[in-house]
Amino acid sequence: MASIPELYTREMHTKYQYLACWLPSTPMAPGDVGVLSGHTFRKLTTLAELGIPFTRNPDSPFANLNYSSTDCVAVAPGVRVGPTADDALCTLSVTFTRDGATLFQASDCVQETLGNLPALEAALRARHENRAWRLEYVVVTEVVRTGPTAILVAEHRGAQLDLQVSASALTNPLPVASAAANCVITRRHGIAADVLVPDGATPLFRAVQLRKRPLRPYDLVFRSDDDDFSVTEDVDEPDEPEETDMVRVTWADLGRGDATAPMDV
Repeated sequence: MASIPELYTREMHTKYQYLACWLPSTPMAPGDVGVLSGHTFRKLTTLAELGIPFTRNPDSPFANLNYSSTDCVAVAPGVRVGPTADDALCTLSVTFTRDGATLFQASDCVQETLGNLPALEAALRARHENRAWRLEYVVVTEVVRTGPTAILVAEHRGAQLDLQVSASALTNPLPVASAAANCVITRRHGIAADVLVPDGATPLFRAVQLRKRPLRPYDLVFRSDDDDFSVTEDVDEPDEPEETDMVRVTWADLGRGDATAPMDV
């Protein structure tokens, strides 16, 4: 059975085509270098610390993100608690009807990206050919930095989180995220993760990795004694540099990394 982090990160990748941080409050920036293991990213260093040149694109305004597992999450306002309209408090309940169901709300999102990826690919290839770059390493090329953010993941069906929030939060299109700074959790049942970040987070990112090019099963080799050709097995020369390409990391790659890989540069 898939773990809760697996369910959450897969759902975010399916929805947004981004990798998701299981701990979105962890600082992350374009140019970070690390390894992937168990559906998590473990930072080891940065391109700047390694002396690898890179550029940054201007930050790009994104959008508010509001996602919940289809037909599995209900956000319902409750009764008013405060005595007057000026300082009124209300209850807000989030309920889940599926194991691993997710509520994700993030406001004021901004994309931060690396620029000139072909030049970065050439630099990483050169370091790999000089045995100064391991193929386990990945480079963060983009992060989504957010304002107030709420991420809730249910451990099992019937999970529920009850909050006491200001009445103004109920009129916000992202009520749970907008209440992150001033809310009190009054009931928590069956919740695997509740992340309420009032000052922003980096919950989504993209990354690239050098990969070996697939070996061709054969080469066509022309014979000099006639105009015919023969098929021979493709044999790598031991002194030839390894052919690599830089590719985007997907959710399916997250469980294949080696978090214990040393940084031998």
